[in-house]
Amino acid sequence: MSVLLGKPEVPKHWLLDANVIFSEWTRWLLVALAEHHNATLYWTPHIESECYRNLVRLGRLHPQDADIERAELPARLNATLLPQAHEPYLADVRQVDEKDRHVAASALALRHKVQQPVGLLTWNLRDFPRKPLLKLGLVRLCPDELCIELVKTKAETQAILLHALELMQNSFGLRPPQNPTNYQTKAMPLPQNDNEWFDFLARNRMHKTARRLSRPH
Repeated sequence: MSVLLGKPEVPKHWLLDANVIFSEWTRWLLVALAEHHNATLYWTPHIESECYRNLVRLGRLHPQDADIERAELPARLNATLLPQAHEPYLADVRQVDEKDRHVAASALALRHKVQQPVGLLTWNLRDFPRKPLLKLGLVRLCPDELCIELVKTKAETQAILLHALELMQNSFGLRPPQNPTNYQTKAMPLPQNDNEWFDFLARNRMHKTARRLSRPH
């Protein structure tokens, strides 16, 4: 007989997968949502290394800028870089895709450390089966789902998006890239109105949030 698991509350501790740290916009959106929910952000050296290796490989960041940004990122995002302590928990998350198992195991290690449920934030939902993780106290969410869960009205959504944009722009002002890449110099302008926000969110896989923004209220 299968066990029906109710909809969990959003935890106060969030482990970030490499694919959500990868995007500058997503990082600051998660910071804004964490402030709104009084949550704490975490990742591991393995997750961080995977993120920055891909940012450099894909030409999103110059290697020197990547080294500087990586060293400063936990402090800039008010996050915690955890020790790499996932190995004892790998067997408990064997339902997770092998290449991503270290992420789930790290989330479970954090779960045991804080003795509270942990949110596992990733875009790769299919690689992290919901029910087995929920039984372990891990709530798997993508940033779009997280935004929908925590922000209930159009006005709140607009406020969160504008706050994330402000945080992102302040970050650029404090630490502009020393060696801008072609990707950075050709980046599309940030949205300025509801229509531009709708298109921007859709491009960034925030489809549910975009639909909420398009409603009258």
